[in-house]
Amino acid sequence: MRRREILVFIAAFVVVLLGGAALAQVGTFSSAPTVDAAAMSEEAPAAPVAETTKAPETAPATDKEADDQVAGSDEKQPADPPKETEPPKETEPPKETEPPKDTEPPKETEPPKEKDTTPPPLKILFPEDGQRFDEKVVAFEGETEPGARVFGNAYEADVDANGNWRVVLVLSPGGNTVKFKAKDAAGNITEKSIKVYFDGEVKERKFTANQKWEVFDGEPKNKYYGTGTPGTTVWVGSPYGEGSGKIDSNGDWRFYVKFPEAPCNEWFTVVVENEDNRKEFRTKYACGTTEWSVTHKYAENTSKWTKFLGTGNPGDTVWAVSEYGEASTKIESNGEFFLKLHFNENLPANDEVKVVIESSSGNRAEFWFIWVVEEIDVDFTANQKYGSCDAEVPYDKFYGTADPGATIWVESPYGGGTATADSKGNWSLKVYFPEAPVGEAFTVVIESSDGGYATFAFIRTGDGS
Repeated sequence: MRRREILVFIAAFVVVLLGGAALAQVGTFSSAPTVDAAAMSEEAPAAPVAETTKAPETAPATDKEADDQVAGSDEKQPADPPKETEPPKETEPPKETEPPKDTEPPKETEPPKEKDTTPPPLKILFPEDGQRFDEKVVAFEGETEPGARVFGNAYEADVDANGNWRVVLVLSPGGNTVKFKAKDAAGNITEKSIKVYFDGEVKERKFTANQKWEVFDGEPKNKYYGTGTPGTTVWVGSPYGEGSGKIDSNGDWRFYVKFPEAPCNEWFTVVVENEDNRKEFRTKYACGTTEWSVTHKYAENTSKWTKFLGTGNPGDTVWAVSEYGEASTKIESNGEFFLKLHFNENLPANDEVKVVIESSSGNRAEFWFIWVVEEIDVDFTANQKYGSCDAEVPYDKFYGTADPGATIWVESPYGGGTATADSKGNWSLKVYFPEAPVGEAFTVVIESSDGGYATFAFIRTGDGS
């Protein structure tokens, strides 16, 4: 039995030697002493196996394959030989890139054109230097190059396609220097000036002066304006700033005066002077304050309204009250308010009217307003529209002219009324005669405060039935 086992072992060893592939799978044995039968019979441990060297790129044999190879069988089946790995593909050499195409050389730029430095021509064809006029509106005319712009003082002239220009200016009494400037498309400028005279009668106007804000904030400046003799100078001065300006040909003047050194929240006096005229104002620079303040925007106006603005407690009500009208507003959330007061038809002309400004917190201020009506002489006239009426309540209409601001009274035994001549001297009034007897004529008398007087007859022709 033992001999058979030895023979089987030897046969298996021979098979391993002959099957190179199988040997590669199991490995090689290192040299060892010969094992005799006695040692085998005593079940001595097997001789140590040398450390195997794995064949490159092959997997080890499975346990089943090892058992078959060691135990042997009638069918000697070697393990499959390892698959040959494909050699790495040769990579294609990189394609040669085409050399960059020659770029076109930059085009030669045209040399810059020479800049136009020639000033445009400027001719003043009319009027002549030193010419005198009886009318204050004069059309100035001349020539320049086509496309150029022409200015006469601050006003741009009309220039046609041929370069002919024209501008209409209003002259002030006396000498007037007019500076003309022609400017072409390249910015070249030509300047000329002439002096002409307006010999017309100087229209005298009453001197007035107004201050826009009694209390002002933001930039330390205030606006002053009014009326006076055309061509005269108005000077506005204070300890903290001053300014001056000319009264225009219409008798109006206005300009701002800066007070760069004005103290914060302190009242100071501003003086306005023109020849023998003088007026003083008080004003205050409110440096960001929200305390109670009121500014009268128009102390004088040729219309029957004025404005107030100021600061106070947000949400308070502010009232402006006078004998001839009232208004109210709410103070905004930012503490500011604006209020416009319209006066009624009974407002007297050229007379001071007191206006009281009050707030719901108990603040109070007083101002004076003048409705300025230019004092011109207008002949008194009176007209009657119907002379008779058969309406249930009979009436007639009367109209005419009188000095601006004059009061007109219409009186009769059976009805009357009053009217005020407007700034142009016109007046009209509708008068009812509810108690007039039917068929009996009576006299209607019309008088005006400027001395006008007229009478008319009126007859009620029916009872309206």
